[in-house]
Amino acid sequence: MRLGISALLFNLDKALELCREVDRINHIEVGIDNLDECIKLSKYKGEFDKLNLSLGIHLPMELNSCENIKYIRKSWIDFINKIEDGLKDLNIEYFNMHLGYVISERLYKNRIKYLDNSVSFFEELLKVSNKRLSIENTYSKNGDFSNIGYICDDFEYIFNKIKSQNLYFCYDTGHNLINNSDYISNLNDRLEIIHLSDNNGIDDSHLGIGRGILHENEIKKLLSVNAKYLILEINHNHIKETIDILDKIKKGVWYTPF
Repeated sequence: MRLGISALLFNLDKALELCREVDRINHIEVGIDNLDECIKLSKYKGEFDKLNLSLGIHLPMELNSCENIKYIRKSWIDFINKIEDGLKDLNIEYFNMHLGYVISERLYKNRIKYLDNSVSFFEELLKVSNKRLSIENTYSKNGDFSNIGYICDDFEYIFNKIKSQNLYFCYDTGHNLINNSDYISNLNDRLEIIHLSDNNGIDDSHLGIGRGILHENEIKKLLSVNAKYLILEINHNHIKETIDILDKIKKGVWYTPF
């Protein structure tokens, strides 16, 4: 399991400095929002190579695989393919994304319709190239719009429809603390990426481990699964102490939450 951290372009230099200080970090997941950011990110290739970092891309939060307007849904597919092409000089191991969002009333009336939109989206996206794609659980606070993908059933439906070996699951602990569902047991065979963070069960605040309510037993379970990437999606100032806590948990030493 590769140990990674997350970053955006604005704090990528700080993230790379942390990778130099902590040589156990051998992966970085970078959030990309616009096509012109591909040019900026590609300039870091030498640094990624020098630090022997594997690289994943977190696609924009605005992406909506369940979009009902076909023209717009197709435009998101084109956008992702252009991102992939813009980063062709980098060895991108995967692209990660959320499923999207729907007007709440419409989602409650016909959830399957929007899941089928997502199935069509991923089938079209995955046939263009051999890209590896992961889809991440999220949470929803049920306003006028609701996120989709906050219950395990959504992902089971999609994976049962799509047999491609290039579609995987990304499990986010912080999101699960807000909307809990049994992802680990039901999606273990598709689980490739873990986003590890802590919070208070209400706000997705990306705290370091021990600063929220994430239980030690949950972390032990995660450390035993066969995921390829464990990404600390937390405040960079909490990275070192979180790694220390993870080491103690592996050794069976109880840690004291903050």
